[in-house]
Amino acid sequence: MTDIDDEKPRIVSPGPTDLTIAICTIGRDGYLQAAIESLFKTTPSGVTLRVVLNAPADPSLENSVSELLLKWDGPTEIITLADRLSIAGSHNTALGATTTDYVTFMGDDDLVLEPRVDRLLSLFADIEPTPAVVGSYCRRVSGSHDDPRFSTNKDYGPATLAEWRRLRDSGELIEIVFPSAIYRTDLLAEIGGFEERFGSAMDLATFTRLGLDHPVLADPRRTFAHRVHDGSVTSSSPSQHATRLRYTRECIDALRAGRPEPSWDEFLEADGSRSSIERMRAERRNMSATLFRQGGAAVASGSRLSGIGKVLSSAALSPGTFYKRSRSQVKREAAGEPVVAILVKNTNHYRVPFYETLREDLAKRHIELRMIVADGLDEDEARGDQADLGWAEARPLHELSVGGRTLLWQPGFDVASGADLVITEQASKQLFNIALSLGQRVLHTRHAFWGHGKNFQASIEQDSGAALKQRLTGRAHWFFAYNEASARAAIAAGMPSDRVTSVMTSTDTDNIRRVLDALPADNAATVRGELGMGDGPVGVFMGGIYPPKRPEFILDAVQEIRAIVPDFEFLAIGGGSQQSLFDDAAAKHHWIHSMGPIYSNERIRLASIGSVALMPGKVGLNVVDAFALGLPTITTDIDYHSPEIDYLKDGGNGIVVRNNPTAAEYAQGVARVLGDATLRARLRTAAMVSGRELSIGDMSERFANGVVAALETPAR
Repeated sequence: MTDIDDEKPRIVSPGPTDLTIAICTIGRDGYLQAAIESLFKTTPSGVTLRVVLNAPADPSLENSVSELLLKWDGPTEIITLADRLSIAGSHNTALGATTTDYVTFMGDDDLVLEPRVDRLLSLFADIEPTPAVVGSYCRRVSGSHDDPRFSTNKDYGPATLAEWRRLRDSGELIEIVFPSAIYRTDLLAEIGGFEERFGSAMDLATFTRLGLDHPVLADPRRTFAHRVHDGSVTSSSPSQHATRLRYTRECIDALRAGRPEPSWDEFLEADGSRSSIERMRAERRNMSATLFRQGGAAVASGSRLSGIGKVLSSAALSPGTFYKRSRSQVKREAAGEPVVAILVKNTNHYRVPFYETLREDLAKRHIELRMIVADGLDEDEARGDQADLGWAEARPLHELSVGGRTLLWQPGFDVASGADLVITEQASKQLFNIALSLGQRVLHTRHAFWGHGKNFQASIEQDSGAALKQRLTGRAHWFFAYNEASARAAIAAGMPSDRVTSVMTSTDTDNIRRVLDALPADNAATVRGELGMGDGPVGVFMGGIYPPKRPEFILDAVQEIRAIVPDFEFLAIGGGSQQSLFDDAAAKHHWIHSMGPIYSNERIRLASIGSVALMPGKVGLNVVDAFALGLPTITTDIDYHSPEIDYLKDGGNGIVVRNNPTAAEYAQGVARVLGDATLRARLRTAAMVSGRELSIGDMSERFANGVVAALETPAR
């Protein structure tokens, strides 16, 4: 064994053209196409893809794969073996054909979701001495290629040189998740590649043999996901796998001691001489580990009761094995760049520009952002306000009804165990918030909230969770407040003021101004012509159409406005559970126009003809859109506005019709603004100034700075 502590070899930072991905089939030809397709969106251009068809059952498979590889942006090769080889044999065939400096291996059942190729390759140049292997962690996945379901993270391998040296010197086997490992081709070939005699433990044997003389490191923050199938040797024959592990250890121990490695037959003879008690203990440990794994797979597949039963059985059979398995993640402080995860129940269209900008701003600060999103609730679907954030991870959102109260469960412990900071929406009905608040010390992470600070709609909503929300808020590591009003509420709930970041939440006002500036001079006439409008003033409603927005009140009010201003037109852009109210009114009245949910730039083009924004109900982020459009916002003094009401200044950039007005009284306030050109111009100018003061860029900058502060601040 070489002592390399003083060696400092350096290599040029490798790129995608230096890497080969080898997919080695072992009899599951049906999975192969999905495995290849999973690489297309996640692999940089220039990577070599080599497919080893191990005596395929379908003679036409080579042609099918050839057609698929025509889409690959890099060199490709197909090797078809006439006679079936073992797993080690097929991998060594791929290794022998590899001409790039680095190589990684996939099976035909591996589903690659986030290989982080660039990041992993860069570590070969960033770490001294140069590693023989750099790996990542695996998010255990079950289900199918078309419907992968996520389970808990499992981190493997030493994350620092010091940890690698400790494992090497202590004689421990070095374990990295096999499909996530990138090898130096020359060093892997130097030890003879993968040895068939180690069977299902060939990866452990390979990593450990390389680790005797070279660093073998894991980068546990970078996700590399693959599918776990229950037909593997490890699952279907745990006893055989355990025997292979013991043989691997015997061989590695012999190498370390300078003794000849035992043959498989010699090992079996010695292994069979163990006492019955020793064999029984080994079987219990082995079965405990198997049940732990199967339990995780069952939970990931949706069989929670079965999964929990297996996990409990694992603990009962061998508490020590169970504890070791449940504590197997690498400590995050040993890893490289920090990871921040944000869990949300749905992705609104108006939030997508913020998430994209925040991702870039955090990357500039060498922080990785993971977004975990669900598909929202029924109301979210009714609004039609669900966008696709391509790089986000999808998680199911489960609704539970307990005592008339709707509770939500969005799984995320794997996220928490792999992130330095986990940010969730401030919601007492989200059960994960409770679990994370109680478990953040166990998971070695920091939990932050992002929200209003309190329930601003408490007067119209059941607020049975108010006390719990306040308690959870007070326990959080950090609080990202929507704006100053939310910050004050969070501090009142127990958050220290130096752990609160007011992000001044916004929509993409810069884009609204760009679209407005690009509109042709005759846009207003064009839109009016398309909608069959006259030349009169237009009141615009934008946003979700549901009870807190008071759609019935709005329809009563616009009838009153029309009576005062005969050429008044009403334009509604939005969707929701009560959209039919506006649709029905539009069918009866030619001056009412219900457009449904529109979230493209077409929304801006239509709304640009407006004279005022009508928001007698709950004011939210739609007021920021109105500012950027130069629409004076007219609202009422209801007590359930969202925090964004703080942006509206009565008589400045908008009007608040006070004293709980009726629809007729509200209409009088709107008519006053429509009839006073000087007042309307002053309000419009102030609104546009407010719109320039709020932007996605500034919001993201504040949020990113808050993330840095939260990461640098000791846990509470």
